[in-house]
Amino acid sequence: MRRHLIVLALVAIPAVAIAGPPKPKPIDVKPMISKLMVFRDEVGQYYVVPTPGQWDDSDKSEEFLFFGDGTSMWQQAVIGSGFTGSSGSSGPEFEWSVWSPRVRNMNMANITAKVGELELQCAADHKGDRKLAPLRADEARLFFAKATFYPPLWTRQTQFLARDDDGTYYFVDRLRDNFGGKDFHVYVGQKGQMKELPMINVVEDSGGDIFATKGGQLKIIASANNQAFWIKGGKKTELTVLEPGDNRYLIYRELGVYQRIGTVCEDM
Repeated sequence: MRRHLIVLALVAIPAVAIAGPPKPKPIDVKPMISKLMVFRDEVGQYYVVPTPGQWDDSDKSEEFLFFGDGTSMWQQAVIGSGFTGSSGSSGPEFEWSVWSPRVRNMNMANITAKVGELELQCAADHKGDRKLAPLRADEARLFFAKATFYPPLWTRQTQFLARDDDGTYYFVDRLRDNFGGKDFHVYVGQKGQMKELPMINVVEDSGGDIFATKGGQLKIIASANNQAFWIKGGKKTELTVLEPGDNRYLIYRELGVYQRIGTVCEDM
């Protein structure tokens, strides 16, 4: 038995132009269909994964991990992967850890595949784990005939997160770094009631950042003290700055800012 452990960088996320997102370029999976398995869960979502034992070390199997509604299938961002050889009684097995910020008490979702089997872990306590049903050969042929495969759906990343002493949150996101890192959005409100505020001006310099909106100014001071303030009508409120990496679930689930992000476990 052998096991390979591969640690990967996040796969590239498609760009979104400030004037409006371009239509993502589909990924051609036709040459690899014979090496892929298709599964469906109880709510009608589909999962496409490489078949263990049919890929060698030179194949980029992680590029063929998809999730979607059966019409639009979105590539998943693989963080790490492992492979168990076929000498064991259970046969070869693939394991993937994928970016999924809506999993509970985990840094990422876990997917485990054997020939004809697929398991999805969406919580550290395994509550809500899904064992998915494989499509029959005729169902899989129909699926591949109608499905379109795309790069990852999500295009944005967190710039800043803070809250005041009354539980009002201040959140800023932007395009990912590899697409210029601009197009800032500012959201203000309590959990589940966040609203995007129209932007008036953005200041970025050595002194810090200022995000001016019609509702007020979010001022972030560039200092070791990590200070930030919300300024509205002459009133200045000091904010508690929060580390985005420690608050992924809050950002992507509880704040209510985002709807569909195209990752496994997003509906759990």
